[in-house]
Amino acid sequence: MRRNLTRRDALGVGAAALAAALRPASALGSAPFELDLDTELARATAAAAGWRTTRPLRAPRRFDLVGLRWARGSLDAEIRARTARGRWTPWVRLADAGDHAPDGRRPPRGTDPAWTGGADVLQVRARGAATGVHARFVRAVPAATAARRLGDRLRGRRAVVAQVPAATPAIIPRAAWSAGTVPPRSAPRYGSVQLAFVHHTVTAIDYAPHDSPAIVLGIARYHRNSNGWNDVGYNFLVDKYGQVFEGRAGGVDQPIVGAQAQGWNAVSTGIASLGDFSVLAQTNEGLDALARLIAWKLTLHGVPVTGQITLTSTGGGTNRWRAGTPVTFERIAGHRDGNSTSCPGDALYAQLAELRVRAAAYAGGYASAGTRLTIVPAVRSVRWPAGTTVSGDLTFPDGAPVQGAPVRVEFRPSGGAWQPLASAACDGAGHWAAAVALPRSGTVRAHFGGDAAHAAFASAPVAVTVLPALSVALGRRRVVPGRSVRARGTVGPKPADGRVTVLLERRRRGRYVRVQRKRIVVRGGRFETRLRLRREGAYRLTVATEGAAVERRLSARRDAGTGGTPA
Repeated sequence: MRRNLTRRDALGVGAAALAAALRPASALGSAPFELDLDTELARATAAAAGWRTTRPLRAPRRFDLVGLRWARGSLDAEIRARTARGRWTPWVRLADAGDHAPDGRRPPRGTDPAWTGGADVLQVRARGAATGVHARFVRAVPAATAARRLGDRLRGRRAVVAQVPAATPAIIPRAAWSAGTVPPRSAPRYGSVQLAFVHHTVTAIDYAPHDSPAIVLGIARYHRNSNGWNDVGYNFLVDKYGQVFEGRAGGVDQPIVGAQAQGWNAVSTGIASLGDFSVLAQTNEGLDALARLIAWKLTLHGVPVTGQITLTSTGGGTNRWRAGTPVTFERIAGHRDGNSTSCPGDALYAQLAELRVRAAAYAGGYASAGTRLTIVPAVRSVRWPAGTTVSGDLTFPDGAPVQGAPVRVEFRPSGGAWQPLASAACDGAGHWAAAVALPRSGTVRAHFGGDAAHAAFASAPVAVTVLPALSVALGRRRVVPGRSVRARGTVGPKPADGRVTVLLERRRRGRYVRVQRKRIVVRGGRFETRLRLRREGAYRLTVATEGAAVERRLSARRDAGTGGTPA
């Protein structure tokens, strides 16, 4: 694993084949297993400052990573483990699991996990009062080792010839650390990237380069299977040797919402350093990898690496600010800046100033002050299904010619991922233009995919509004009281939730009073429903979707007969 893979490399060597080959490896201990500690902690003799230390405890089977969970109360805890060679690891502090959490969910009661490597016996020392305490174990080495060996074989069979810009950071893909054995519970959510939060995993700092994939897999299994999250909480993980790992699924180039900074997940990317950096600083290799990754990631999303940004808190149990509070952050921030935690450790937090300087220097290789990529829609609002034109300009900082440089127009609906919409080529002056058919309201951006001399980067996104087209027809406008009226129509684009709202009101004493309200499913752009007019009188029917509403007047009269008046 010393030879890092870029995402393009992973595609070149058959990541799909790698993932398929690793599916049987899910049997290699993907589920966490437990050991009840209530009795052992009760038996332990209290020492100075209230610490209690258990006797050596044999785990149900060999493990590589361990954390604690409890039902009620709270604990400060440390662990050590006996490895396969019979040696005990140093005591390791277990960080509070409440330091990380998805937005809108209560943090788990317990600790983050600690990496032990292959071990079979552990000791726990703790202080505080908690009940229902369990040790949660994860086995990760066999599956991660299988992924590494298979990846090596695939690379040996097929030469990698992809042209990747030299400045692009190397990112080890999920398949290379056996993420196929711990698949996400559901599809990823997409937000925006306005800043980067730096974390540490509070796992042991004493590990070898070939241990890192197993550490990442162990953390992913603990986050998903023990904490109950959708996937690993971090967007990226970086080890002290400078290896960068793809974290949460959904695409390294996408604004994936993680579970790393509660109340700020939807507007940030989270990058965790493997190890405990409370006292020891991140290595030069690790800090350099962080700088390259953050410079690339922020630039890719059209965000400056330097300066500050003011964002609004969405709250949460670990958030330092109530929902609705505006907070100003550095573009590269520590986890403690947004949440009540000591993360990323005092030593690494003290290195953030240097990290910002390094990232700013690397950002010049992605999009320096001389680089310009813009996008301008001909109109900001269009009635569906009419199209529009977008255009812009591309300029390279080194003055390289732009004739024929490809630009891709991308579209992102609210809460969705960026998806290609159209493509264009620049003329000699760097100008480009493309006709687009917008599927719905959202944002558009221009994206240059990079070449042998220039890294990929994107323009700032621009919001566009697609006004829906809505039509409604009635089978009859006048019926006998007690009869039904058929209402049908068309709508485009399809509503985000796949339904239109139908509201029936009856005029009473000079105003309309609701009789019935329902949501009707849209299929193939069409909808249909029946409405019963039970009482005599004048009625108003309103069919609505976001951005459009149509009204129709109808009535129920005893003299309407069976003929009525067609709509």
